[in-house]
Amino acid sequence: MKPYIKINFACSLDGRISSRDGRQFKFSNLEDLRRVHKMRSESDVIIVGRNTVNMDDPKLVVNSKYYSSSSIPDVAVLDSGLGVNRNARIFSYQRKIIIFCGRDAEVKEFSENLNSEIIIKKSPDPSPSTGFIIKELEEMGYRSIMIEGGRSVLTSFISDGYWDEISIFYSPYMIGEYGVPMVGVISEPLKFNSINAEKLGNGFLVTIKKGF
Repeated sequence: MKPYIKINFACSLDGRISSRDGRQFKFSNLEDLRRVHKMRSESDVIIVGRNTVNMDDPKLVVNSKYYSSSSIPDVAVLDSGLGVNRNARIFSYQRKIIIFCGRDAEVKEFSENLNSEIIIKKSPDPSPSTGFIIKELEEMGYRSIMIEGGRSVLTSFISDGYWDEISIFYSPYMIGEYGVPMVGVISEPLKFNSINAEKLGNGFLVTIKKGF
């Protein structure tokens, strides 16, 4: 059975995810955080890029403050050169961490003291392709995949068509031209047939579904 792939992110009203000087913004409000953590609880694995792990150091778990669940999703990290911070908080939980690296990456053993089980998946290419990643996760039995970022990861999966649903929370910020756009260069302009928008606290949520 083909996995169902959800892409989720939050941005400003003008579609920016951060500022070019490195400033980060907390776009999600309480209502959106509840939605995101519910989505995590329903996901088998969460995909993120190495930069997201190293710069933001997210836990990528379900926080009971926002949604009650005993579920702890596995994590897939896209890391061509195996430069992920090995002290990152994602390794603090009993779960699988699948690291997708490039064919030339030098594989070094992870500490045995980590709570997580580390699985290295080496791509036949210099960087793991979206197709390779999804194929490997599907063969491992994952059926519900959530993609949380960062920007290059979101762009790759959207551009390559590896998604079934995209959720975008728009926060009441406006950053302007010095902000980083939520999506980078895509191969072709995309037109969507099924879009739903709803108010969520002081922002609004746009949900796009493929194939309708």
